[in-house]
Amino acid sequence: MPSLFLIFVFVSMSPVAHALAGFSLAIEAITTPQWHLQGIHIGLTDPAQAPQKLALTIEKLSLPKPFHDLTLIDIRCNDFSWQDQALTCQHGLAKVQAKNWQSLAAKFSLAIKKDHSSLTLSGLQLAGGTLTINAGQQGNNWQVQASAKALNSTLLQPLPPTTAAAELTSGLININLNASGSSALITDVALSADVNGLTGQTKDGRFATEKLTVITALKAHQNKGVWHWQNETRSTKGALYAEPIYLETASQNINLTATGDWDAARQSVSITSLQLRHAHNATLKGNALIRYKKGLDIAKARLSLHSDDLQQLSATYLKPLFEQTALDGLSAAGQLNADFSITANDLSTLTATVTNLAIHDTAQRINLEGGTGTVFWSDNKAFATPSQFAWQTLKLGPLPIGPSSVAFLTRANTTHLLKKTSLPFLGGTIAIDQLGWQTKATQEPDIYFTGKLANVSLEKLSLALNWTPLSGSINGTIPRVEYRNKTLSLDGGIDIQAFDGVVKITNLASSELFSTFPKLYGELEIDRIDLDQLTQKFKFGGITGKLSGFVRKLYLENWQPVTFFAWLGTPDDDDSKHRISQKAVKNIASIGGGAAAGLLSKGFLSFFETFGYDKIGLGCYLHDGVCQLSGVEAAGSGYVIIKGGGLPRIDVMGYNPRVDWAVLMERLSRIGTTDEVIVK
Repeated sequence: MPSLFLIFVFVSMSPVAHALAGFSLAIEAITTPQWHLQGIHIGLTDPAQAPQKLALTIEKLSLPKPFHDLTLIDIRCNDFSWQDQALTCQHGLAKVQAKNWQSLAAKFSLAIKKDHSSLTLSGLQLAGGTLTINAGQQGNNWQVQASAKALNSTLLQPLPPTTAAAELTSGLININLNASGSSALITDVALSADVNGLTGQTKDGRFATEKLTVITALKAHQNKGVWHWQNETRSTKGALYAEPIYLETASQNINLTATGDWDAARQSVSITSLQLRHAHNATLKGNALIRYKKGLDIAKARLSLHSDDLQQLSATYLKPLFEQTALDGLSAAGQLNADFSITANDLSTLTATVTNLAIHDTAQRINLEGGTGTVFWSDNKAFATPSQFAWQTLKLGPLPIGPSSVAFLTRANTTHLLKKTSLPFLGGTIAIDQLGWQTKATQEPDIYFTGKLANVSLEKLSLALNWTPLSGSINGTIPRVEYRNKTLSLDGGIDIQAFDGVVKITNLASSELFSTFPKLYGELEIDRIDLDQLTQKFKFGGITGKLSGFVRKLYLENWQPVTFFAWLGTPDDDDSKHRISQKAVKNIASIGGGAAAGLLSKGFLSFFETFGYDKIGLGCYLHDGVCQLSGVEAAGSGYVIIKGGGLPRIDVMGYNPRVDWAVLMERLSRIGTTDEVIVK
């Protein structure tokens, strides 16, 4: 502005200027290092009046940096004076022109003096609201004050830099800006804004607001190219969606305060202090260094999270993240304190302490109460700080595990148990000798386990699984269980002691175990189960004697059998008493489609409650949904299921060697739920 002032002074003192009294002066352009005036016309409105009044029109006034993107056009001053080394314009009109936008005429005033200059625009129409600008310059120093009232966010959309960024449907914005600097350099900025009732969304639908109210204040000072700034932002009404999280702020105000430095040359932002508080959900504090040269990168950050209400935090932030994942349906309650650091966009350390932790699962996969402990983790493979976690109640599916605690070490992508642990389980124990897993970036983790089962009550297990109550206990050593490449495998076997016999599970394996379509493989060996104890637990009818057999090449899909070869029958060396009740005979006959039920209802056999038998045996080869049945021996067009022996004796034949598996299961379910026997 001083350069412009000198030009006007030079013109006013020249003989040419004095000779123009009573006439007009037209100047094509005046250019200074910072200003550019084009199409200037100055005329005397009343030459006889003292002091003389000048009228000024300027076609175009280009502003100096940093405001060079704005241009004033059609400037008209009817109250214009140029004397005493001062140029003033009062009660003028001017328009503002910017890229893709031009305002209506606004009130304009200008003063250019020897030691300072000033400019005012008021009543400027912008986006349905008004804008007032006051600018001043003294030497190389300048300052600007701008106040915008009731700007309509929907009308701002066509203006840069908002073009095409989002689709807004409502919202009013008030802005107050104070900026100052020297020459083309901005040194200080103070900005306050409030947005009321903002509704809209980005075009990709990932971010949206609904009647959102936000109040923000920013102060910044530049020193040697680095901006030192502080900001406070508060949301008090409305809703915010940031995929996939939806926040309602009416009763849960969100407050953010932060300070830091912005280095444009290094393309980095240093957040020296940050605090984000979301009502009763949580408080996040910390600092960070962010670089944006090639995308947005968190170079490093140290953060702490505190929550007295994990239930609220879980419902707000975790539930949307868990949806359509393996964790869908999980929720948490309790208190949490966590400290963590991030390096090069990746988590590098974590310390998390939970108290009164409860985990609930709508799918009933896991439920936990009274959890407490601290987890220490680092991406350093030499990290050696142990973690510990304890609980009062833990259920995995329907299976309860009693109060206990575990000590473990977790670092990088591995976690393993630090010492052998014994967990109370259904009247017995699960002894864990080894347990560990290794996470993979894009795959399910590898898991290994070795341990023992001791005196686990089969009765309590059957009740937990909603089976008919069984008797006995489960004991066994599990040499090694591995889950690798989505496949579960068991080395060795598990022995189940039940009904004075043993059931041994071997070759157990599973693939896609945690998918929606798991597959399971295995084999069972059954050795000398007491039939009297077994049949007393069911509505099948009484049988005495022993039962042995096997299930080989068992294959299940989605927990439904696809194929197997099974045999259950009397051991060859069984010398125990062999008796079978009428009810058991009828039920066995119904499985194989025999006619024993009709025979028992007629003649003298109907007077006997039990019968002697030599052998019982029934086999099934399942393939393509059909069970190929077999008995202790072939007989004519059928097969023998019960071979009679002693007095009175009865033989039971099977005549349907091929039975649909679904039909067979339906027959067995009727036997287990009613005393009525229907023979087909």
